[in-house]
Amino acid sequence: MSSTYQRLTLLLASLLTAAALASCTEGNLSRLRYVRTGAIGIGPTGDLPGDRALPLFKSDSPEELRVHQAIRRGVERALNDSRAFDYVPFAKMQQIPQRLNPFNERAEVKKFAAANHLKTVIRVWATPDMSQQSVSVGFLTHARSGKAIASSLAMAPGPVPPLKNPAARSSLPAWEKTAYEATKKALAKVRG
Repeated sequence: MSSTYQRLTLLLASLLTAAALASCTEGNLSRLRYVRTGAIGIGPTGDLPGDRALPLFKSDSPEELRVHQAIRRGVERALNDSRAFDYVPFAKMQQIPQRLNPFNERAEVKKFAAANHLKTVIRVWATPDMSQQSVSVGFLTHARSGKAIASSLAMAPGPVPPLKNPAARSSLPAWEKTAYEATKKALAKVRG
């Protein structure tokens, strides 16, 4: 795959994510203090991790899995540190839907919230840009009823100086930190 095609694909994915998030009001998470919240998905599509290859990686490669897990750790650490809610780790979630789309999302959120005893459900998109070494994070928060109550989108730039090999194991802490910063920025926009 050419570098130009990869950048175009990443830009298109980011625009689609931004459009999906912009379709609902930004909202406010400040009233959710100590409300039990869990993630229905954290990943490049917001689906199950591993459902779709990360941009710029060969599908199911060890590099893809390592970078994705580092980004997910950063996102989860930021969600756990949020003042907005009492976050329950993704690993503890049960009955995660296989697919989410605009047609089934509300019903799946209701089932997921009931199965995990959650008051709110958050769906997180986390997309790395390997060339810029940045991470874009967007999320959509639903009430237990499935109604969207808040959304946000933010990007955090990569480390300075840039990583020599972004896919190396030694680069994983930088990816985790960048994902953490992007998630904190997105949460701050809605007082989370």
